[in-house]
Amino acid sequence: MTLQELKEETCRRLNISFDDVRAGTEDLIKWNDLQSWANLAVLRVWDYARWTFSEKAYTTSTVANTAALGAGEYYDYPNDFQPDSIELLRVTGSDGKYDTYKKIRYLDYIKYREENENGDEKLWTDHNRYYFVNPKAWSSVAGRTIEVHGKIRATNLTDSTAALPFSPDSDNEENSGNEAIVKIAKAYALESEKYKNYKQAQIEKQDAFAILDSLKKREEEEQVTYQTQDRPLFDSPPIIGNDFGGSSGLPGSGSRDVW
Repeated sequence: MTLQELKEETCRRLNISFDDVRAGTEDLIKWNDLQSWANLAVLRVWDYARWTFSEKAYTTSTVANTAALGAGEYYDYPNDFQPDSIELLRVTGSDGKYDTYKKIRYLDYIKYREENENGDEKLWTDHNRYYFVNPKAWSSVAGRTIEVHGKIRATNLTDSTAALPFSPDSDNEENSGNEAIVKIAKAYALESEKYKNYKQAQIEKQDAFAILDSLKKREEEEQVTYQTQDRPLFDSPPIIGNDFGGSSGLPGSGSRDVW
């Protein structure tokens, strides 16, 4: 499904003409309204869960460490990453092979570095859109590769042919997540000053999040079936019987609801 198809379907469900809205002859709904509701719906669904299509990896190179908690120890978050979204960080060693580092709390990381000036544990943390990597673990040298995996922000859609998030490969390939986006776009319209139909808007939202919860549950349970390596305490048996269909200066110190 594309952005235009989302707008067309939203209009159809509101019983108004998409062509009239686009031409500016529709009295109630304007083009900017439709554009806003569509992108708000995409954003709301994008942020609802850590969907596999929202994950991305970046690499950068280490900078020679020059001082405690100084240059070479902290790096800017990738611009399109959501805050605090990096979940995996790896650094190449002297042999060129990657080592996975352990993420700890920011305050614990600072305490560790202050109390263990030469401590070489493979630790990292993030804070205020920076991530910190213990330079002693990679010998404080430049040129080692850092790889980070995190969640990117939703993109504001403007091109009519832009595919919705649940059509990650092609606009002709999709799942019911896009139906949830349509329902939420309609809900934004219904609860606006244009309609003030709050009861029906709530019904649309409930239906949409039921779809998203099903998709989210399916993704989570598929992940659970993956077997851990050399960590037998965390191995989980397959789930059966499913009944669903889813660097700049130093940084400063510093129940999910349905709507």
